[in-house]
Amino acid sequence: MEKPKILNVQEDLSIPWFKQIKKTVLFANNPGPQVYYSIKPPDYVTVLAQTRDKKVIILKQFRPSVEDYTFELPSGHVENGETHSQAVIRELREETGCIAKDVILLGEVIPDTGRLENRLWAYYIEVEAVNFPEPEHNEGIEAHLISCEELFQMIESGKFNHALDLSVIMLAILKKYLRAPF
Repeated sequence: MEKPKILNVQEDLSIPWFKQIKKTVLFANNPGPQVYYSIKPPDYVTVLAQTRDKKVIILKQFRPSVEDYTFELPSGHVENGETHSQAVIRELREETGCIAKDVILLGEVIPDTGRLENRLWAYYIEVEAVNFPEPEHNEGIEAHLISCEELFQMIESGKFNHALDLSVIMLAILKKYLRAPF
């Protein structure tokens, strides 16, 4: 199969959180060019952080986009001038107060191949001291320490349902940093 040819790429920079991309594509078996739109937000980082006794750090916070509280792994955007590993260390410290020294890259994930042009960088970190900030001093984010069994119960019940975080958990299982109950 012949790879389609990208004829033109236009970026709309008017939105501060992401770029809107318009691509004109010519497919070999199509008589005319087709127009496709995508969004290019900054890359994300997400971390599965565990204590030495195998407790997992999760966050609870209100997300206006889904109009509800969600449970998630610590995560955030890579800022200009940062490496992915610097971003994950910063995000873990900002959201949980935990200091990370060694980070392990689990992999790179494409969040949505049909609409998004960014990457998610998945990490594993073992943390020692856990002294979570109070939610009122942490943008309303509640940090929790749960067992792996509790994490998998939350996933099975649908209480922990963030798709990108589920991919990070699966990478951690496959690379043997997290033990699955199955």
